[in-house]
Amino acid sequence: MTHPMGPSGDSKSPFGHLFDGRGPHIDPASGVAVVPDGSRIVVAAAPFLRATHAVLNSEQPGAWAAQFHAGGVAAGQAFATAVDRELTRLGQPVLSDQPLDACLALAARHFTTQGWGLLQADLSDAPEHGLVIARLRHSSFVAALGEGDGFADALPAGFLQGFLEYVSGQPLGCLEIGCARVGAPHCTFVITSADRLDPLRPLLGLKAADEIIAQLKS
Repeated sequence: MTHPMGPSGDSKSPFGHLFDGRGPHIDPASGVAVVPDGSRIVVAAAPFLRATHAVLNSEQPGAWAAQFHAGGVAAGQAFATAVDRELTRLGQPVLSDQPLDACLALAARHFTTQGWGLLQADLSDAPEHGLVIARLRHSSFVAALGEGDGFADALPAGFLQGFLEYVSGQPLGCLEIGCARVGAPHCTFVITSADRLDPLRPLLGLKAADEIIAQLKS
């Protein structure tokens, strides 16, 4: 994935204008959002998400991941479109003219404000290997589904894909290659061209995220 990589600067400007602090209590250190009674916000009630996960996958294995990923792609693109509209109103450069690290900082802030967890992007492999790595701690989907088989974060993966497709103007893929639901220390996503990701799918759950990243770089 290629993208103008201008000076990093302060990602809070102009993006700081896009958030007004209203809504539930959000812990920026963990990316956890709670309502006044202390219940965590997890997109929908945890029992509903667990039931939906069970029903979709019983009807067709993989249906949960496919449908939530598609929804995430649409959400990521819609978010980027809304941000660009607001940036234009403020007279600021649109996302495609912002440094990539600033765009990813905005995505991470969105994850936090949604209560999805704490997202950290890693661009160290982008220049040489064309890989963007993102790691999510305290995933709300892992919290909702609990420990079990299968990865939990199809919607966040889709969101990252849709958002970065919009920013870069290129078709991309985003694959969760490690998940805290199955015992990984955190949830790990890799964003690159879709054709590079497809051969990795049989490895999910069998190899650690770092091993899969090393294979992509080899």
